[in-house]
Amino acid sequence: MALSINTQNIHFSKNIQKSLVLMLFFFGSFTAFGQNSACNCISALEEVSELIQHSKSYKLQIKKENREQKFQQWKEKIITEIKQDELSEYFCAGYLQKYVSFIKDRHNQVYKFLEDLAENIPTYKKSIDTTIIEDNISGIYHAGSDKIFLKKESDSLWLGITLKSASEGWKKGKIRLKINKTEDGSFEIFEFFANGILSYQNNIKIENGRIQGTFWNRANQYFFHVNHEQNFNFRSINTDFDYIGIKTLSRTRNLMKEAQVFYEDHLKNLNKENLIVDLRNNGGGAIKQAEPLIKSLQKNDNIKHIFVLINFKTASAAELATLQLKKDKRSIIAGENSRGMLEFGYGNKSFSAKTDCLGFNVSFSTKHENNNLHEYETKGITPDLYLQNTSNWIDQIVEFNKLP
Repeated sequence: MALSINTQNIHFSKNIQKSLVLMLFFFGSFTAFGQNSACNCISALEEVSELIQHSKSYKLQIKKENREQKFQQWKEKIITEIKQDELSEYFCAGYLQKYVSFIKDRHNQVYKFLEDLAENIPTYKKSIDTTIIEDNISGIYHAGSDKIFLKKESDSLWLGITLKSASEGWKKGKIRLKINKTEDGSFEIFEFFANGILSYQNNIKIENGRIQGTFWNRANQYFFHVNHEQNFNFRSINTDFDYIGIKTLSRTRNLMKEAQVFYEDHLKNLNKENLIVDLRNNGGGAIKQAEPLIKSLQKNDNIKHIFVLINFKTASAAELATLQLKKDKRSIIAGENSRGMLEFGYGNKSFSAKTDCLGFNVSFSTKHENNNLHEYETKGITPDLYLQNTSNWIDQIVEFNKLP
């Protein structure tokens, strides 16, 4: 409420005026201080709990199913975790993401761009001895030019401490990620990307020297990754295999034209027994872009096996395209679990807002694709053929095809 005083009609003595000015100054200072002290991760969480009600998935999974009480209990659990974490100031975006993860919808996003990494990323204060490996999780991990030491802090906490990075702001000692072992024995990760954006994932696996669902691995190998130079790629691998790689399904006018030209040039020439359709790192867009490929393959009797390559960055419309290809009995899904962003989407536009407290961006789903996709949401599509991060994935598929 604003306080307005008309000094034209009220005449104060100089002392009274001075006292009033001082009173208003201290009142204003106290109010401002109170507002600042109240603006913390928990108050940001309260804002997100109001905003999430605009998402399509909230309306279906919480409101329609009368799960408001359970969702409230989940929020109280997150509040407790925030209070117990001495680094919660830095990992707040992760806790907000964890809160909305109660709803199975990976299109619901909470994030923040950090202007100054040096100030907004925590620094590990203790000494680091990379020769001390206390368990089979701890050790040195790589992600391209970045290197961390994953150090066990307790029976349920590991911190990923920067040893080397080519990214500005990531000095030695900065905490790049933290992994928690939860009450049910599973693992969750709070990971800062190189640009400072924080990402939360639950139910991750740490096996074969890799933190699944991330680039971090001990061997410094990235056979699960692909870096297409072109949006659409075709090549002959050998006398038995053709290869098509699709970088994106974004539905821009130029990309739709580019896709049309690509399909016209190459689909008619697919006459080998085996075809690899590589959708690794394809973040989606619109399945309409992939429809000419899917329809053409359905009519192509020359092909005996269709291997669809997916990884943890295959998402949204690329996952829908994978499921369409999976309907073909000749298809074998290969690689690792996809991202798990299928059941919901943004329609023509997502619900977007920004919290008043701490300035977190939110982007929530507005469209429900299909109830039948619920089993894949957050979990992803499980491949028929798991591939290991030990050699080239295309080579692994060719070798697999040689087996009797």
